Amino acid sequence: MRSWKLAALLAPLLVVAGGEARAGDTSIALAEVAVPTASSGVDLATLRSAAEGELRVVDVSKLRKPRNVLVSVAIIGSAQAPCAFTVNALLRDAKTGTMLAILEGRARAEGNGNPDARKQVLRAALHGAVRQIPDALAAH
Repeated sequence: MRSWKLAALLAPLLVVAGGEARAGDTSIALAEVAVPTASSGVDLATLRSAAEGELRVVDVSKLRKPRNVLVSVAIIGSAQAPCAFTVNALLRDAKTGTMLAILEGRARAEGNGNPDARKQVLRAALHGAVRQIPDALAAH
Protein backbone atom coordinates (compact mmCIF):
# COMPACT_ATOMS: atom_id res chain seq x y z
CA MET A 1 0.00 0.00 0.00
CA ARG A 2 2.84 2.39 0.83
CA SER A 3 4.53 1.89 -2.55
CA TRP A 4 1.27 2.71 -4.33
CA LYS A 5 0.92 5.97 -2.37
CA LEU A 6 4.55 6.87 -3.04
CA ALA A 7 4.11 6.17 -6.75
CA ALA A 8 0.97 8.33 -6.81
CA LEU A 9 2.87 11.20 -5.18
CA LEU A 10 5.87 10.91 -7.50
CA ALA A 11 3.97 10.45 -10.77
CA PRO A 12 3.31 14.19 -11.35
CA LEU A 13 6.98 14.96 -10.70
CA LEU A 14 8.08 12.35 -13.22
CA VAL A 15 5.78 13.76 -15.88
CA VAL A 16 7.16 17.28 -15.39
CA ALA A 17 10.77 16.09 -15.37
CA GLY A 18 10.16 13.99 -18.48
CA GLY A 19 8.80 16.98 -20.39
CA GLU A 20 11.79 19.09 -19.50
CA ALA A 21 14.23 16.38 -20.47
CA ARG A 22 12.62 15.97 -23.88
CA ALA A 23 12.77 19.69 -24.58
CA GLY A 24 16.52 19.52 -23.95
CA ASP A 25 16.82 16.98 -26.76
CA THR A 26 15.92 19.57 -29.37
CA SER A 27 18.81 20.66 -31.54
CA ILE A 28 18.98 23.46 -34.06
CA ALA A 29 21.80 23.45 -36.58
CA LEU A 30 22.77 25.69 -39.44
CA ALA A 31 22.49 23.92 -42.78
CA GLU A 32 22.84 25.92 -45.97
CA VAL A 33 23.79 29.56 -46.21
CA ALA A 34 22.94 31.20 -49.52
CA VAL A 35 25.80 33.14 -51.05
CA PRO A 36 24.96 36.85 -50.67
CA THR A 37 24.99 39.01 -53.77
CA ALA A 38 27.94 41.37 -54.12
CA SER A 39 25.56 44.33 -53.89
CA SER A 40 24.61 43.35 -50.32
CA GLY A 41 28.07 44.30 -49.08
CA VAL A 42 28.26 41.12 -46.98
CA ASP A 43 30.36 38.06 -47.66
CA LEU A 44 29.47 34.42 -47.05
CA ALA A 45 31.69 34.09 -43.96
CA THR A 46 30.01 37.08 -42.31
CA LEU A 47 26.52 35.74 -43.02
CA ARG A 48 27.45 32.26 -41.77
CA SER A 49 29.07 33.59 -38.60
CA ALA A 50 26.14 35.88 -37.81
CA ALA A 51 23.63 33.06 -38.38
CA GLU A 52 25.58 30.63 -36.20
CA GLY A 53 25.75 33.23 -33.44
CA GLU A 54 22.01 33.83 -33.52
CA LEU A 55 21.18 30.11 -33.55
CA ARG A 56 23.33 29.48 -30.46
CA VAL A 57 21.02 31.61 -28.33
CA VAL A 58 17.65 30.20 -29.44
CA ASP A 59 15.65 29.18 -26.35
CA VAL A 60 13.96 25.83 -26.97
CA SER A 61 13.44 25.06 -23.27
CA LYS A 62 9.65 25.42 -23.47
CA LEU A 63 9.12 23.07 -26.41
CA ARG A 64 7.11 19.99 -25.54
CA LYS A 65 8.54 17.51 -27.99
CA PRO A 66 12.12 16.96 -29.07
CA ARG A 67 13.06 17.75 -32.62
CA ASN A 68 16.22 18.12 -34.63
CA VAL A 69 15.94 21.10 -36.94
CA LEU A 70 18.09 22.37 -39.78
CA VAL A 71 18.03 26.07 -40.61
CA SER A 72 18.98 27.54 -43.97
CA VAL A 73 19.43 31.30 -44.27
CA ALA A 74 19.46 33.70 -47.17
CA ILE A 75 19.56 37.44 -47.66
CA ILE A 76 16.52 38.11 -49.83
CA GLY A 77 16.82 41.87 -49.91
CA SER A 78 19.31 44.59 -49.11
CA ALA A 79 19.77 48.31 -49.61
CA GLN A 80 22.72 50.63 -49.24
CA ALA A 81 20.98 53.84 -48.13
CA PRO A 82 19.30 53.50 -45.82
CA CYS A 83 21.21 50.39 -44.83
CA ALA A 84 18.67 47.54 -44.76
CA PHE A 85 18.48 43.77 -44.89
CA THR A 86 15.69 41.25 -45.24
CA VAL A 87 16.59 37.65 -44.47
CA ASN A 88 14.71 34.36 -44.60
CA ALA A 89 15.31 31.39 -42.35
CA LEU A 90 13.92 28.10 -43.64
CA LEU A 91 13.31 25.45 -40.97
CA ARG A 92 13.42 21.78 -41.93
CA ASP A 93 13.04 18.62 -39.89
CA ALA A 94 16.54 17.09 -39.86
CA LYS A 95 15.24 13.53 -40.10
CA THR A 96 12.61 13.84 -42.82
CA GLY A 97 13.63 17.04 -44.60
CA THR A 98 10.08 18.33 -44.25
CA MET A 99 9.84 22.11 -44.41
CA LEU A 100 8.38 23.41 -41.16
CA ALA A 101 8.44 27.18 -41.62
CA ILE A 102 9.92 30.10 -43.49
CA LEU A 103 10.65 32.97 -41.15
CA GLU A 104 11.50 36.51 -42.19
CA GLY A 105 13.50 39.16 -40.39
CA ARG A 106 14.07 42.78 -41.39
CA ALA A 107 16.30 45.51 -40.06
CA ARG A 108 17.18 49.01 -41.18
CA ALA A 109 19.45 51.86 -40.12
CA GLU A 110 19.65 55.39 -41.46
CA GLY A 111 22.62 56.29 -43.61
CA ASN A 112 24.56 54.13 -46.00
CA GLY A 113 26.46 52.39 -43.21
CA ASN A 114 30.08 51.45 -42.97
CA PRO A 115 30.96 47.73 -43.06
CA ASP A 116 30.61 47.33 -39.28
CA ALA A 117 27.21 49.03 -39.28
CA ARG A 118 26.08 46.77 -42.16
CA LYS A 119 27.10 43.71 -40.12
CA GLN A 120 25.09 44.97 -37.15
CA VAL A 121 22.02 45.55 -39.32
CA LEU A 122 22.43 42.08 -40.82
CA ARG A 123 22.63 40.54 -37.33
CA ALA A 124 19.49 42.43 -36.33
CA ALA A 125 17.63 41.08 -39.37
CA LEU A 126 18.84 37.54 -38.60
CA HIS A 127 17.76 37.98 -34.99
CA GLY A 128 14.30 39.00 -36.15
CA ALA A 129 13.93 35.77 -38.11
CA VAL A 130 15.62 33.42 -35.64
CA ARG A 131 13.72 34.64 -32.57
CA GLN A 132 10.56 33.23 -34.19
CA ILE A 133 11.93 29.67 -34.24
CA PRO A 134 10.51 28.51 -30.86
CA ASP A 135 7.00 29.67 -31.77
CA ALA A 136 7.23 28.09 -35.21
CA LEU A 137 8.35 24.76 -33.73
CA ALA A 138 5.69 24.88 -31.02
CA ALA A 139 3.06 25.15 -33.77
CA HIS A 140 4.19 21.82 -35.28
